[in-house]
Amino acid sequence: MNRYMTKLEFITTQLSDPKLLKDLATVVEDPHSLIPQTEAEFQDLCKFGLYPAEDCQPFTTKQGTPFYSLDNMSVLPIHEEDRWMHYGDFRFRQIEILYNIVRMDSVEAHNWLRDNLFQKRVDARKKTEYKAKFRGSHREDWKKIQTEWMKYCLNLKYRDNLTFRKDLHSTDKIPVEDATATNYASNLFWGARLVEIEGKKYYFGCNVLGKLLVQLRQTKGRLPYTLPDNLHLFGKPIIPL
Repeated sequence: MNRYMTKLEFITTQLSDPKLLKDLATVVEDPHSLIPQTEAEFQDLCKFGLYPAEDCQPFTTKQGTPFYSLDNMSVLPIHEEDRWMHYGDFRFRQIEILYNIVRMDSVEAHNWLRDNLFQKRVDARKKTEYKAKFRGSHREDWKKIQTEWMKYCLNLKYRDNLTFRKDLHSTDKIPVEDATATNYASNLFWGARLVEIEGKKYYFGCNVLGKLLVQLRQTKGRLPYTLPDNLHLFGKPIIPL
């Protein structure tokens, strides 16, 4: 069996799992569109792939672990506000805050999230209140625009976060958000998990975040992005980078 068929058959088999398909359907409109049809598609941004483990640089959300800064949930020191990232006059420690706040198509939601949920970091204790208060306020086109907005967020993180820039350029390997020990719905879209096939270890997943980090490194913080004209934050159009 050639290498291409081994990869394709593995991916197809994994994506026949009803639970995985259900999870992915919360992230993308058509989970089956994530399956590569040709060898040339293996590296496409939103296609599943298998990446040899020795070619990858994994990272996780756990503070103190190698390349922690590459994770979107990583936080900057709370008492060093001069190092925080900023969008206009809105300052924050964690790029996940900026990424998620725009998911809501409501100025009221943006302001409430900034003042209540996203003051220092994502506050899990208030998530229930937020979900109840703004149920139905998500952008209807979010699944279509999420990767473009992620590009914007990564450009901003590259601009403002020195530790992130240094870590990103300190390796030429493929960054991988290691989803091996996680079970949230989007883990194999943004990241990948460690698997073994015929005695060799690979990271399996779309690894969209990792692919974008490779592009970010290559472009030195100038990822091209295209956002809809009606995308807004705090009632104003998105500030160009």
